Amino acid sequence: MQALRDRNFRLLFFGRAISYIGTYLAPIAVAFAILGLHGSASDVGLSFAAWTLAQVAMLAFGGVLGDRLPRRTVMIAGDSASAFVRAAMGVLLVTHHAQIWELIALQGLGGATVAFYNPAFYGLVREIVPGELMQQANGYLAIARYAAFPLGAAVGGTIVATVGSGSALLLDAATYAASALLLSQVRVQSLVAAGSSFLRDLRDGWAAFREHSWVPLLVGWIALYFLITYAPFFVLGPVVANRSMHGASSWATVVTGEGLGALLGGLVGLRVRLRRPLVSTGALLMLTAVQNLLLAFKPDVVLLAPAALLAGFAFALGGVVWDTCLQRTIAPEKLARVGAYSWMGAMVFLPAGYALAGPISSLIGLKTDLLVAAGFIICSTLVVIRTRSVRDFTLEAAPEAPPVAAPS
Repeated sequence: MQALRDRNFRLLFFGRAISYIGTYLAPIAVAFAILGLHGSASDVGLSFAAWTLAQVAMLAFGGVLGDRLPRRTVMIAGDSASAFVRAAMGVLLVTHHAQIWELIALQGLGGATVAFYNPAFYGLVREIVPGELMQQANGYLAIARYAAFPLGAAVGGTIVATVGSGSALLLDAATYAASALLLSQVRVQSLVAAGSSFLRDLRDGWAAFREHSWVPLLVGWIALYFLITYAPFFVLGPVVANRSMHGASSWATVVTGEGLGALLGGLVGLRVRLRRPLVSTGALLMLTAVQNLLLAFKPDVVLLAPAALLAGFAFALGGVVWDTCLQRTIAPEKLARVGAYSWMGAMVFLPAGYALAGPISSLIGLKTDLLVAAGFIICSTLVVIRTRSVRDFTLEAAPEAPPVAAPS
């Protein structure tokens, strides 16, 4: 509980927890808003793609701003902009003036605002939390994220069903506003990078991203994991559930298992200390192959739900450890840019993974696609964890990033 005893982190934690609830109710509201306007599944897909692509495209710029300007200020501006976007969508729907193209355009704008918030958030945690409490703080933030998933989905579904999508999006706007209000109470003295040209800042951030070879190696590996292993499971899973299980109810159970596992991973991340953190979390991630293999050979919810729980646990704990390793190693004044490049690199193939999973499974067969997905994560993990930079990395031996100025 040490991290939560700090007033600044407590404000950041509760602001993030509240906004996460809105984050998870919004996709339900947007999807049903578009369908309610007689849109198609393709229109829904375009709205989600607009969010993801805008976020990826703007992350590098968000990273530069997160290092150039006081991070708390950047985050308040990001939350305020997100509140405005969601409020605009809600008002358009409530007043019955919304058009599908407007919702898709606002989705893109919303993805861009999040791209400015997230890198600054990454750096702000480093500024307000002592190094020895960094993993505990990241564990609490993971718990907030994954506990909000079922709550946000349940709240969103209930409001959409009873009141309407517009009201749900207005609630999402309120969660962003609440987060901005809590952030305004945080007292911290931010490190601000000396400004040069924008392109120079991008180059310096890229140099910091490449400085430790394990960083680009693991980011590239995770990008391929999202493309080859992660996306096919979540695209083809509902298809298999519809054919061989009990449809949506079975798949909901599997996804719930994933969420519970992720929550457990966040809880374990509060205390666990791994001697070889990158090797251990890499080996854990290899176990996500089990859910792909089961989906290919024995699609039974009794087996798949525990496998999904294991996958969620591995992914969440790996995220906590990864964040801690970066925050403890990268210079604080470059952390927002390195975080931005990491997110951008990891997510760059995910939209393509979602788009290509169906066509590829039609071409080579669903079972073959899932076997390739499982085989990739097993074989690639065995290679990655044997590379010297990953194998030899420990937090004790890592070059500790210089301390951040004490909060004012």
